[in-house]
Amino acid sequence: MAEAIWQARGVVKGQAEGEALISQTALSFLGDLDIRSGQVVGRSSDLLGACVAGRVLVLPASRGSAGAWRFLYQLKVHGTHPAALILREMPDPSVMQGAMLAAVPVLVAPDGDFWSELRDGDVVKVDGESGQIIRS
Repeated sequence: MAEAIWQARGVVKGQAEGEALISQTALSFLGDLDIRSGQVVGRSSDLLGACVAGRVLVLPASRGSAGAWRFLYQLKVHGTHPAALILREMPDPSVMQGAMLAAVPVLVAPDGDFWSELRDGDVVKVDGESGQIIRS
């Protein structure tokens, strides 16, 4: 797999690296994830049964609620949090708050062929300050 570099908008600072875990459906941090294991338990998600721990979670959108921040933060407390989030659009404010508290970089709206080129399991580095995504 050839190296690729995409530009996105960095909205929560930080750097991370991990294997991509790609979903075609929105995910709620309130109810779709088991905080102790990091496993996706929400039946509406195409990631049902997958584990987000240490992965770069790639989503079209987040489904939020006012309490989502607590669940994302609790994932961090339990060591089961995603390494980073990459989304098509801005996540809801509660997810942003949780990402800031949990130090999980968030990038949105990657350019070019990101959505058609990136594959599950590709190792990517993300930089929430510069907005750069690198597949090595």
